[in-house]
Amino acid sequence: MKRFLVVSIIALLVVTSIVLAQSVAQATLRLPAGDRPLALIQAKGQTLFSVVDVITSLGGTVTPDSTGFSIALNNVVAAFGPDSRFAVVRDDLIEMPVPPVTVDGRPYAAQQFFDGFLSRAGDLQVRWDPNTHVMQLMPQPHNLTGAQLSLANVQGISKVVVTLTAPIEYTIVKEPSAYTIQFKTPIHAPFAEQSYDDPNVAKASFAGNEIHIQLKAPDVAGDAYKLDNPFRIVLDLRKGAGAPSPGVVTPSSAKPAERPGIRTIVIDPGHGGKDVGATGPAGTMEKDATLELCRKLSAELAAKTGARVVLTRDEDGVVSLDQRTALANQYHADLFLSVHMNAAVVKGARGSETYFLSADASDELAKRAAEVENGQTKASGREAATASSADLKLILWDLAQQEYLQESSRFASDIQQEMNAVAGVQGRGVKQAPFKVLIGATMPAALVEVAFISNPDEEAKLKDEKFMSAMIEALTRAVVRYKTDYETRIGVIQPAAPKPVPAQATPAAPAAATRTGH
Repeated sequence: MKRFLVVSIIALLVVTSIVLAQSVAQATLRLPAGDRPLALIQAKGQTLFSVVDVITSLGGTVTPDSTGFSIALNNVVAAFGPDSRFAVVRDDLIEMPVPPVTVDGRPYAAQQFFDGFLSRAGDLQVRWDPNTHVMQLMPQPHNLTGAQLSLANVQGISKVVVTLTAPIEYTIVKEPSAYTIQFKTPIHAPFAEQSYDDPNVAKASFAGNEIHIQLKAPDVAGDAYKLDNPFRIVLDLRKGAGAPSPGVVTPSSAKPAERPGIRTIVIDPGHGGKDVGATGPAGTMEKDATLELCRKLSAELAAKTGARVVLTRDEDGVVSLDQRTALANQYHADLFLSVHMNAAVVKGARGSETYFLSADASDELAKRAAEVENGQTKASGREAATASSADLKLILWDLAQQEYLQESSRFASDIQQEMNAVAGVQGRGVKQAPFKVLIGATMPAALVEVAFISNPDEEAKLKDEKFMSAMIEALTRAVVRYKTDYETRIGVIQPAAPKPVPAQATPAAPAAATRTGH
């Protein structure tokens, strides 16, 4: 009985701590027009603020959707979900230290979200004073250069990118286990200090005219360079680079040159988290099947192509459709492949289908497939569909994607041919449809439905290692095939010289024929 009581008390304390961690407290939102109440919570060691309180006080709207929330202010729209640290504003990402949290149906986000969104949507800067519990919103001081810092780790390299609103003189100083960027003129800091779950970078802090980047180990070092349009300072940091002597670092004037061709491939496992996708008759969930396949595919592609391969998700979490192509754009990917499992009302449907982006679906089934993957199966009315189609056409033309669409068609064709060969299916060709996950991709992009999870036979095959290996090998061959073809066409790979035609054999002597006749 005592043991049960102790366990009960511990369970109660755990539940209480979770509730207290997200208990709502009150602060003040200070606007030029006056003060308003502002709700906040503490979560994962961070202070999160009510998005509704801030945005609606400025005349904006916060609307829940299938993947999280859509925020609109002054015709600028952002979106985020409760399972991702990234918010999307157009094709830009706003990185937050922790994902937003929902309490009583209302979203709460870290200060970094408001810094990034309000600077774009309202030309405002945000100041939070934890001592007085006052968040102040005020016009951006245009005499200060604005700064944003982002960090991404890919294949062991931590890329620190400081984006500035205008070119500015600076000096980079290497210190023991740290880098400091010193600016000649004042900057507007996006935050005071932020910690990172990164193998090379511990935290970044802004103080005065300096950015201090604390490293995880003394042997972390790398290259520094700057980029223009917009003006950016980039540090590519890696372990095992040795411990360089402290002192001033001379950055190069441009990013280290990369050979043209397919150097970075982004693989997108469809669905994830609460978005399970299609479910087979035996209970297999699309989100699990795509993640398992893509993890193995990424390893195979890295080995066979030599390219950097990035997954849009490597765990069971929600990544919005907008974020997937935004991440591919952020990584400057040369190829994007979204992997899904198909579902059909027809029980016998089998095989693979491959799509590339188009405002108009190639047929009614392709249109329905896009609606399912876009999460539009529940409501959308005619007006929403028309607006969606118009938005697609606008994006297609404004981003000049005709160039990518032609390459996407080639890429999709290579995939479908390889998948047909494995499945022994001849009739399935490449299709076009308005898949939202492909919108905005500034590289050749395709979506493949590997198998019909709704077909009991194909669902069972997804558990068979031999079948999965065959699918992975087919997709790998398709990528290698496209990569070789593309790099040959742009001159990176020289076309193989035609084999010499063997010389004709000398005809047999007439005497031999005479002898045979005898």
